Amino acid sequence: MSKKSYDKFIEDLLVFIKSRKYVHAKDIPNIELYMDQVTTFMDDHLGLFKRTEEEKILTKTMINNYSKCDILPPTAKKKYGHDHLILLLFVYYFKNILSIPDIKKLLDPVKDIVMNDKSPLSMEAFLDRIMETQTMHFDSLANQVNHTVKVGKDLFPEFSDAEREKLSIFTTAYLLTIQATAQKHMATQLIDNYLTKHPSKETGQKPKAPRPKKPEAGRPEVRKKTPKKPIS
Repeated sequence: MSKKSYDKFIEDLLVFIKSRKYVHAKDIPNIELYMDQVTTFMDDHLGLFKRTEEEKILTKTMINNYSKCDILPPTAKKKYGHDHLILLLFVYYFKNILSIPDIKKLLDPVKDIVMNDKSPLSMEAFLDRIMETQTMHFDSLANQVNHTVKVGKDLFPEFSDAEREKLSIFTTAYLLTIQATAQKHMATQLIDNYLTKHPSKETGQKPKAPRPKKPEAGRPEVRKKTPKKPIS
């Protein structure tokens, strides 16, 4: 059986991704979980974007690292609750694009605002609202990807069918990569300009002047002479 054309492959892949069920609050167990149960839950629910079956979703080492970096709040008797699992869901979606410090800067306001006793919205409701928005936003993403595929497919009409397909796949992959790079840049710029703390700006303090360099060993320090004021 011949392989389907790459544009049909992308079309079917988009349909498959849209049809997959994303994790909502009701999917999270109502009991606290131990580490092994957490990794099993993630493996069962987040396999959509795995490239190979051997690829790990979240390992024990990763989760422990997120705890050490204060991305996750402390656990009670080594058990993970709803808030931990919801944060880990966001970490999983962020981690292939953003650094750990950037992920922390994004999640810190969520923890401060939503994981607050006075918050009008629970973490479960927050997760569901984000997931619903993601689903609604997918159609515009699919339209953009389909347009990118069409641009790549129509770009090299002077070549044979086999050659044109390979060049079109290159072009489509290149354009998708450029779009992803631009979107990553915009995300990191938002973090740098709005979520990164700059002490000198926030406190009004002037940045400290750099310390004078020490003279190299074996060389006497040369002091600058202060010019004498002219006698009036």
